[in-house]
Amino acid sequence: MGTVNLGAQRDGFQFDAKKDRVLGDRWYSMYSTREPVKFKQEHFEIAMMNVIREPNINSSAILRADILSKVTYKYGGPDVVVKESKCNESQVAYPEAKKLNIDDLQVREVKTSADLDLRIVEKIVRRIVPRNPYKDAIMNQTCLVMRSPAKYPDSSLIVYTPHLNAEDECPFYIPHVKTVGILLHEGILSVHYIPFHNGELLQDESQRVVRTAWRLLQTANKHSTGVMQGYEKRVNHDQVVDKVKFQNRYINLKKQYSKFLVDNWAESTDPTKHVFEDIAIAAFLIELWHKINGPDCKDKMQFRDLGCGNGVLCYILIREGFKGVGIDARHRKSWAIYPNEVQACLKEQVIVPSLLVRPHPDVKKRAPHLEHNGGLFPVKVAHEVIAPATVVYTSEDLLRSPQVNVAEFGPNTFIIGNHSDELTCWIPLLGYPFMVIPCCSHNFSGQRVRFNVRKSTSKGSSKVLANSTYAGLVDHVSYIAERVGWKVEKEMLRIPSTRNAALIGYENPSLSQFPTQEVYDTIIADGGPDGWIQNTMALMTRSPRNH
Repeated sequence: MGTVNLGAQRDGFQFDAKKDRVLGDRWYSMYSTREPVKFKQEHFEIAMMNVIREPNINSSAILRADILSKVTYKYGGPDVVVKESKCNESQVAYPEAKKLNIDDLQVREVKTSADLDLRIVEKIVRRIVPRNPYKDAIMNQTCLVMRSPAKYPDSSLIVYTPHLNAEDECPFYIPHVKTVGILLHEGILSVHYIPFHNGELLQDESQRVVRTAWRLLQTANKHSTGVMQGYEKRVNHDQVVDKVKFQNRYINLKKQYSKFLVDNWAESTDPTKHVFEDIAIAAFLIELWHKINGPDCKDKMQFRDLGCGNGVLCYILIREGFKGVGIDARHRKSWAIYPNEVQACLKEQVIVPSLLVRPHPDVKKRAPHLEHNGGLFPVKVAHEVIAPATVVYTSEDLLRSPQVNVAEFGPNTFIIGNHSDELTCWIPLLGYPFMVIPCCSHNFSGQRVRFNVRKSTSKGSSKVLANSTYAGLVDHVSYIAERVGWKVEKEMLRIPSTRNAALIGYENPSLSQFPTQEVYDTIIADGGPDGWIQNTMALMTRSPRNH
């Protein structure tokens, strides 16, 4: 037995640092639990299969794994193939990315001690895609699930072997060894290595490769215990858009736009948050539009980004060939860094939904010549020199004002509400397919409020978000959208923000009749729109908020 790491003891682990007697002479035992674990073989294998599918659990430098092939054998030995599958999409989506032996799809098996009589149950070849494939190389790896059905029926071994031939080929995100083994045997959980060369180098706990073995043991122990305890993921991603397509799009957009945006950032906010967040939202939207409208979606639709803020999202979408306009109550400094064709699509306007200034549809039927509803809207205006005054806007004034946008767009418009504050609850009522990412709670008058999560909610919303202020807002926007006929889908976006719930609606049988009576009834039931126009017109004199 080697020296014991005091830090590891606190977690119930010990540093073995010796030539392995359990798995065979080529193996080196690294860390093991000091006492038998409480979870069983089935818990361990379920947890480890999830880690095989999601290697980012072990390393933040890894984006995902693509399963290239999987062979399942009959329990007890590799003589009978129960199931075999291969991935059709095995090509790398990043032509300029670093790659290591990605054409090598041959399963790499390993030898273990004859005493254990371990047999292969699963053979998996996966392709590991790092978070930055232009910095860290993409590579293939064999994963084996092995059991000893006759001699040690409660034992399992998980084996990882990269398709590499030398230690200096190993990318940063994996241990620099030939093979990794995670073993559950006689109740003890342990991590083992086969080194490329001299195993004596694995004796020093200060080395990164040794510390990685400890982390692998921690992960295996934690996730296996979680399976035993019935843990369920709190948040499920990738419900609307395919994860691989989204991530491929995100990586390519990040490579193309992130440096320019970060280097030229003109706002006081942190560019490393806002830039990468909007790149991820752009990637999601592009894949969503491909899903809805097909590969020629650029010719079938246009977008309106209401409350576009710094304009990053509009910049990316327009540069990617989509037609659209960003609208915000205040001009932002960032707008000046974009090309002229993008700046021309960023408008400094406030949004006043047309149903607040147009005649009710029933009135319009009886008097088709009416273009506005005759409303009067007094707005108090403060001035540094003269006394405060009241300006009265008419509905006709608002319809004609170049500073006001009444949200009347073409029928092929898709509305984006990315942390759009006061507009959040309004967006599902405007009569266009939409995606809204709620941020701050406001009602239809523009006042801050707190909504409570409904006792009976749509699919999983209260479970995912609990009864917080944000959960109440997300649930309320979903309720509003569903009430006026939208089939609402929800996605927890992969963005660096805790306010990452996206509500999406693109199917509504009543869309051609908007605004329907249900739209008017929904607004009244929620307190009415009194004060919206006054609060909205006042936005033009305030400084923009940062999120």
